[in-house]
Amino acid sequence: MGIPGYIADRIRTPAPKDCYVVPESTPVVWFGEFERATVATLGLNPSRQEFLSTEGDLLLGGDRRLANARTLGTAVPSAENEVRQVVADCNSYFQRNPYSAWFDHLERLMVAASVASYYGVDGLPLACHLDLVQWATDPVWDRIPDPTIRHTLLERDRDFLRAQLNSPRLRLVLANGRGVISELERSLDVRFSYREPASDGQKESRIVVGRVARVQVIGWSQNLQSAFGVSNALRRSIAVRVSEELARS
Repeated sequence: MGIPGYIADRIRTPAPKDCYVVPESTPVVWFGEFERATVATLGLNPSRQEFLSTEGDLLLGGDRRLANARTLGTAVPSAENEVRQVVADCNSYFQRNPYSAWFDHLERLMVAASVASYYGVDGLPLACHLDLVQWATDPVWDRIPDPTIRHTLLERDRDFLRAQLNSPRLRLVLANGRGVISELERSLDVRFSYREPASDGQKESRIVVGRVARVQVIGWSQNLQSAFGVSNALRRSIAVRVSEELARS
């Protein structure tokens, strides 16, 4: 099958200048097999660690996670074979060298809620991961010093995300954190309703539900990967709330 035009166009779009995009990176149009997935987790933007080591070196060889300028031999993918390589590396992401320290939190929640799996474990439906912005940045999103740069990146990629959420297979989006929920409200005009919060007895996480076209959206206000104040008990409680919301739908 050919690559849909809107996806090829997104991959061929050069990185915006002066927006802290990781040098030699490529746009991450998805993580996992988007065209087979029925569930998508949603974050803000890819981590710098998808392309760089902790020392700041470009990941190459067996450490590589995604296509980059050196593996492609070009700074901007344009030829059909280059576009196909970017897509192939996004598709095979969870079979190569996934950033497990980040994705495992979402995987455990989906499996606990019997929703889906990035790896298709226990016969669960297949999940992929999408982002509001397809560029990895350095510094990370919250540390970009100029908020207008974050706004620019979000506005540039809004229509691409909207097209992705119209995928005929997609039925559920799980929004990870307050920032993602706020941007869905602002950029895609999603209207959320609040449900009973998740709680570990000390800290609560708001649970929201909404829709993008025909796709159900369930979100939680605490970013699961946060090292500050997000306990395993709170993550388990969020999984229970997600499962309960799906049972109601």
